[in-house]
Amino acid sequence: MRSDDAPDPNADRPWSEMDLFDLANCVRLKQPAEEIADFLCRPVSEVCDKIAALERSGVMDRRVAEAAAGAED
Repeated sequence: MRSDDAPDPNADRPWSEMDLFDLANCVRLKQPAEEIADFLCRPVSEVCDKIAALERSGVMDRRVAEAAAGAED
């Protein structure tokens, strides 16, 4: 876990397919945004914005299903 004053190394960087898979898997597991942000090394606001954008576009359900199919719980 990063310290509170450490920068988020992935802030403002493009989201890779692996980032999106990890994001969807974290959403599938119902992890809080703060934990997802810490895991992805991104600001919480950026994670929340990406989740909202994927939900608005109707893509989140498909990505969550793909994450579930490829996940090892």
